[in-house]
Amino acid sequence: MKKVVSLVLVVAVMLSSVGLVACGGGEGVTPPPPSEGETAPPPSEEEAPPPSGGAVTWNDVPIYSGAKQVTKGSWTIPPEEGEWSKVEWRYYETGDSVSTVVAFYKSQMPGKGWQELVWMEMEEVSWGYYGKNDEQDGAMVWTGSDEGKTFIAIMRATK
Repeated sequence: MKKVVSLVLVVAVMLSSVGLVACGGGEGVTPPPPSEGETAPPPSEEEAPPPSGGAVTWNDVPIYSGAKQVTKGSWTIPPEEGEWSKVEWRYYETGDSVSTVVAFYKSQMPGKGWQELVWMEMEEVSWGYYGKNDEQDGAMVWTGSDEGKTFIAIMRATK
């Protein structure tokens, strides 16, 4: 299981790195909040305020029935033309087979308005990339199996 989780995290880090490089090497990325007892340094005059707005919408992404959410995360990057500014991901596990989970997402994503742009099936991981709203919104679904469990990692992003 650790190998599969590591693979998913590596893909997520690669995607975030691409976004950071595209946005000027990480300039303007909101730093993590200070730890307990620490105070945050005042923002410099050169730093832009973080984008306002709420979280990414998940009501258009089907979640596999019976899957247990294990973890989730998000990040926000100042918007630049052609780049996603809000990204969230969620990680689930289920006892059902990878082929059943893959079939679910391939059949259910179009019903939620998503267009399949790429679907790749490899030895250990299958993944699909979806777009909608003229690619203003994107979603990636990874699924694979390790130690008898099937994992589902979903990334949802919007510009």
